[in-house]
Amino acid sequence: MKSQRTFGWIQNPANTSTLQHVVAALDANSKVTQWLLNERIPLLKNNNLLHDTDEWDNYIKFLQSGQSIPYSALKGKGCGGGKRKDAKCSGIIQAVIDAQKIITVKICGADTEMHKPYSDDWTADGFLRWGISIGFIKYNQDDDTCQISESGKQFINASNEEFNEILGKAYLSYPPVCRILQLLSAGEHLTKFELGKNLGFTSEAGFTSFPQNIWAQAYHEHPQDRTIIRNNYEGSSDKYARMICSWLKEIGWVNIAEKHVTEQYAGKSYSCGISQAYTITALGKINYKRATGKSSLARIPKLVFFGMLSTKPSDKDYLRLRRALIIKYTEKDYRNLAQIKDFLASHGLDETIETIKDDLLGLTNIGLNYNCKSNCYKLTDEIQCLQIPNGNDFSKGDTSLIKDRIRPHLKHLNQKYLALIDLSLNGKANLEFEIQTLDLLTNELNFKGKHLGGSRRPDGIISYKINGLIIDNKAYSKGYAIPRHQIDEMVRYLQENNERREEINPNKWWNEFDNDVAIFNFAFISSYFTGQFMPRLNEIKNRTGINGAVINIENLLLVAEALKRGELTYPDFFKLFDCNNNISFHLNS
Repeated sequence: MKSQRTFGWIQNPANTSTLQHVVAALDANSKVTQWLLNERIPLLKNNNLLHDTDEWDNYIKFLQSGQSIPYSALKGKGCGGGKRKDAKCSGIIQAVIDAQKIITVKICGADTEMHKPYSDDWTADGFLRWGISIGFIKYNQDDDTCQISESGKQFINASNEEFNEILGKAYLSYPPVCRILQLLSAGEHLTKFELGKNLGFTSEAGFTSFPQNIWAQAYHEHPQDRTIIRNNYEGSSDKYARMICSWLKEIGWVNIAEKHVTEQYAGKSYSCGISQAYTITALGKINYKRATGKSSLARIPKLVFFGMLSTKPSDKDYLRLRRALIIKYTEKDYRNLAQIKDFLASHGLDETIETIKDDLLGLTNIGLNYNCKSNCYKLTDEIQCLQIPNGNDFSKGDTSLIKDRIRPHLKHLNQKYLALIDLSLNGKANLEFEIQTLDLLTNELNFKGKHLGGSRRPDGIISYKINGLIIDNKAYSKGYAIPRHQIDEMVRYLQENNERREEINPNKWWNEFDNDVAIFNFAFISSYFTGQFMPRLNEIKNRTGINGAVINIENLLLVAEALKRGELTYPDFFKLFDCNNNISFHLNS
């Protein structure tokens, strides 16, 4: 099954002038198109910078005939097996956007320095998705082609006076903009983290938010890394929030101003300024009323693309189908949860009430307006562009099946921690998996402790009174077998903690434990465990005299729920890790 393109979530493009040029490249009569044909393409050809000249001949034919243009021809290709810096221009939109790098080209036979006259496919794709997501470019899902829309034509021909009005109207058709305006409409000064944690389907990867108190702790305690922390320590939803606010600042709907925060973490107080923080303006409030139908102007229909309804999970198309069906079923009438469940079942989707509640919350968090009366739900927005693909073999993946098993049991635990299941199976998400696990243990469950990470440190530690736990997180799609070097690493941490001598490790990470912590265990946390992990746990015990355990993320969430309910005490939590075994946990109900 071919996955649908993910439209509706934008992390990087922000230059609206460049967006205007990108949209204009789909109009045969625009100045940008004439510039492409008469100046840019000849420049690329003459300097041997085109990947395939036939692509450009086809582009001209598409424009002249009024046909839609294939998405692949607009986006272009990546660098393949070569180096990105050596990749030639292979997409129409690549040729519209200058890169930052300065290169030398020949113009009229003379060497001339200029910005590289084309971008990469990733940048081109970002601008394309931006244009599609706010309605300036029409996307045909059936044949994967694009053409300029009527609002796109208005945008590329807008006068200076019209520019912001046309752009603002397009933004109001984009649900996440409406969600950001809603969150800011109470008048609070909110950081990207405070916005991000309430944006999107927060119980799955693709919509994670960096815990603000952990960010403040890292920023305060690692001044040498502050540039990295400012630029890189954010979740996907934090990036979306930051990008949307930058758009809205340009048209005067949002102000950006540093917010001074004081956060509590690991028993300490951390104060710092967060520059990416936002307030709504009077103009923003007026337009938020327009988005909700509370102004004299008609509410603007919302553009919702199938690919917008999930981004990263391996079974994202199944999740998109489920959520699209819920949208369509709740568009005209009020529906209770049992009716929605039966409707999904009639389409072959067997889902729990808890899952449906989670999806309804997520649909609200992406910016759709729902009315709820007597536990019945009705979508009050007019939806456009939502097309369910025909003939696809939608199937539920292992990640969703795990969530199905445990979601009904999680009555007290914040549902956002279900995203840990996705993260635990993503080998590229190790850092985020570590941070979100420590967020669960410290912020949700109130253990003392913190994320450590980095060179010659455990991933994290937690404690409660006299008990301490040294944690090693590992995200693996095919399970974790605890290789030899990880055994040695854990042994080293346990020995360092026992000896506590600066000469064996100058960073003295063990000082993060409170002085009264006297009993220690260790834990490996992963998606699931494979191989001969029990003999390896016993080896660690034999070399250090300390017991530990492995626990998969499903069982950790069940343990967390038991702690929240009061069915498990904190001392008994640590006893679970005193077994040299795989922890398997069952709730009382």
